[in-house]
Amino acid sequence: MEIKIAARNMKLQEDVRDYAENKLGKLFKYLNTISWIKLDLIEEKTKSRQPVYGAQVTVNVNGFLMRSEQKDENVRAAIDAVTDVMERLIDRYKKRYSVNKGKAHETIRTQVEEVAPESEQPQYVYKRKRFIVKPMTAEQAVEQMEFLGHDFFLFVSDVDNSINVVYRRKDGKYGLIQPEFA
Repeated sequence: MEIKIAARNMKLQEDVRDYAENKLGKLFKYLNTISWIKLDLIEEKTKSRQPVYGAQVTVNVNGFLMRSEQKDENVRAAIDAVTDVMERLIDRYKKRYSVNKGKAHETIRTQVEEVAPESEQPQYVYKRKRFIVKPMTAEQAVEQMEFLGHDFFLFVSDVDNSINVVYRRKDGKYGLIQPEFA
């Protein structure tokens, strides 16, 4: 299992990195099929003198992604809160899908990366994301969207290998966009 830690608008201190590695490493005992974990720590400036820290964790379980985000005035408390939420998401995942137990533990490798400040990013694109898409049904895409906490999800249809989007409508139901080329 690999743990990646990135910091934005703050310098990542060694003790905070060690604390995060320790907390996130414990997620492996809940689910041993985790491929990698990514933690993004963000320091947000507020009107008061006290900054607010955001912690966002993404967990990859054999291509299935789960995400959680929490904020607190203390960076360690934000890490604790986001880890607690992720534990509940993993528990929900295990209940929904029968998960095989007893696989061997892997070594934890950590990769620390500093994220460039927002001023160095292009003005027209705030954030770029790349992810591997695999064919799935619309129902599987809705489940993935729910575990990520998103309002939409892009996927490749397992029927015709076309790019589709599922999204949550304002009435709480789901929509499906299937583009047709001219």
